[in-house]
Amino acid sequence: MASNTVIEYVMGELSNASRKYIVKLKLTVTEKMVNERPAPVARTVARHELTPMSGIVIEDDNYTLRYDFDGQQQQHSVRTQGGTLLAA
Repeated sequence: MASNTVIEYVMGELSNASRKYIVKLKLTVTEKMVNERPAPVARTVARHELTPMSGIVIEDDNYTLRYDFDGQQQQHSVRTQGGTLLAA
């Protein structure tokens, strides 16, 4: 089984009890390919990153990150530090 890595951009939400941000995310997606099928048989998000958005300053804190990927809502506990997403 071969794999392929692609980059996709999606909109998401960072929120906690006191803050909510709408953010643009850069997803690094791993696609699993079988034989010579033209479409992948499985896709998983290997990494998610915040993209720079002018005028938005995200406070360093713990958040819940939500976004849609392949028709399913994803939810992750994350922490931001200096505009970078880190595992919580």
